[in-house]
Amino acid sequence: MIVELDKIVNYKDIGFDFKLRADSLVSFFQEIAIHHSDMVGYDTETLKNMGVAWVLNKLYVDITEYPVLGDKITVTTWSSGISGIKAFREFIIRREGTELVKAVSMWTLLDMASKRIKRIPSYLSEAYETENFKATSFPIASYKVDRNPENQEGFLQTVRFSDFDTNMHMNNTAYINILDTALRRYMDRNVEVHEFFINFQKEVGFEVEKLTVKFSRQDADIFYSINDAEIICSKGFFRV
Repeated sequence: MIVELDKIVNYKDIGFDFKLRADSLVSFFQEIAIHHSDMVGYDTETLKNMGVAWVLNKLYVDITEYPVLGDKITVTTWSSGISGIKAFREFIIRREGTELVKAVSMWTLLDMASKRIKRIPSYLSEAYETENFKATSFPIASYKVDRNPENQEGFLQTVRFSDFDTNMHMNNTAYINILDTALRRYMDRNVEVHEFFINFQKEVGFEVEKLTVKFSRQDADIFYSINDAEIICSKGFFRV
């Protein structure tokens, strides 16, 4: 099943350069993924009553061109495979038929009581009607960032109440906002990211007040980690 959602880039979605912010971009992905679940009968409340929740594990985004204020865009998504404990979802953002952004994500199903990943039942796989093509060739299932930015200066970021979702864990868009803020302090506020990959490794709970973002650079690749004290909560890379 291919799902589409038409959006207009509003003032609240952009940065000082009038371009769509990275966290707004990911919020569009989140919105259409939820819309897809609603369409197939597994909305947030239904999943909550089942005692489970979809959790984003990895996300890769390839940006050819940023949408800007006032753009009318179409966000497209589909399931590209569900097997065992992994579910894959693709995204494309187009403006007047031209592809601006391509992305792939990997999700797991979390048992809310035990806080453990569980095997995805076949009836969920059938409900989302998997398509056999992909938005990008990035090998998200196997890709890992082995490098940890160690002994680097950290950028301290405050965690806010608005960063948490209905499951009381830090929302994906909040991670992106924290990363974007720290990256612009590390490099330059005018930096433009063309690709990024994020691997969520540990839940950030409401008790966490501060997170530290660390970076290390190798040519056009900027590796990062988001840390709660000595624990890495997330890591990945940017390409600028």
